[in-house]
Amino acid sequence: MVKFKKLLICSAVAASTSFAHAATIENSGFEDGWSNWNETEPAALSSDAYQGSKSLKIQGSPARVYQTVDVEPNTEYTLSAYVLGNGQIGINDLDGLFKNTKFDTSSWTKVTKTFTTASKSALQVFAKHNNSSDDVRFDSFSLVQGSTDNGGGTDTGGGTDNGSGTGIASNITDGSIFDLEGDNPNPLVNSETLEFVPLEARHITPNGNGWRHEYKVKESARVAMTETYEVFEATVKVEMSDGGKTIISQHHASDTGTISKVYVSDTDESGFDDSVAGNGVFDVYVRLRNTSGNEEKFALGTITSGGSFTLRVENNYGDVDVSALGRSFGIPVEDDSESYFKFGNYLQSQDPNTLDECGESGNSDSFKECFEDLGITESKVTMTNVSYTRQTN
Repeated sequence: MVKFKKLLICSAVAASTSFAHAATIENSGFEDGWSNWNETEPAALSSDAYQGSKSLKIQGSPARVYQTVDVEPNTEYTLSAYVLGNGQIGINDLDGLFKNTKFDTSSWTKVTKTFTTASKSALQVFAKHNNSSDDVRFDSFSLVQGSTDNGGGTDTGGGTDNGSGTGIASNITDGSIFDLEGDNPNPLVNSETLEFVPLEARHITPNGNGWRHEYKVKESARVAMTETYEVFEATVKVEMSDGGKTIISQHHASDTGTISKVYVSDTDESGFDDSVAGNGVFDVYVRLRNTSGNEEKFALGTITSGGSFTLRVENNYGDVDVSALGRSFGIPVEDDSESYFKFGNYLQSQDPNTLDECGESGNSDSFKECFEDLGITESKVTMTNVSYTRQTN
């Protein structure tokens, strides 16, 4: 798991932002085993993880783990972790300050606790069992200065975000960071759900190769990859005709090039788990452009139409890491002075067997003819649990 030092959490107020700095929780996802953590049995490492390949499993009382973290005195922080089962997370400064939140979840859920430190400059972050009969798992801890409100579930009194679509991050839809490509229909179906339907929106760009329905970072907010820390997370459901191919997220360069792309594709492009055109099995894969300017590709898994998965895209100042379906791939990428992130549904006008473009760039009528010829009558990407955080130098 890539560790980060600070984030910009964007507030719910239109066109405004607030800085939030993260205290460093080392080995926050237990990818390095017990490194940096103190452990009391019965605790173990598990391969059932929210992110990466490992998580913490606590099998009963009095098991707990903790780590000492440096903080700023008399400062507000928010602790979060992804959890599964019946347990609690919290902090303890060993001098009277003890804050925790309990949970009981049946699926991986982000739980948060906001608190204010006392006079000390260090505290313990801990996780423990809640004395139930079942195991409890923990993954992806973070400790961020400030009270976060980015659609991920802020808790100021022991509550939880149940991970089932409790709100779309306002910084996506309020126009403060993102512009919308294809505004009819509006992808914001309700406060919990975004739906991207390029066959209805039919938005095109001059050099594009298909219909788009996407959010993109607006021009005024674009900076170099190496000057940005950003994380995008969403639960993604794809409903697509056999032979369809779409891009659901990308980092775009200031020119027509792309730096990272996450595809869902039912084509015969080689090197992935299925790579068979038109059979209803969609390869989920990522392409990243390395620092030498060459693309590297990696298979993340497969789904069928109607299937869902959790997508996480992180740009850690030029190191891009993409995770989905239990796999992750990341490399340092080629930089660009005005890069920008996009996500949604960019339906490709491409023959699934030959991989040839079957429409004329920027020509909407030719895309329409192509999709009709290929029998592409459905292309809907639904996103819930959507969050986006950003820090720029």
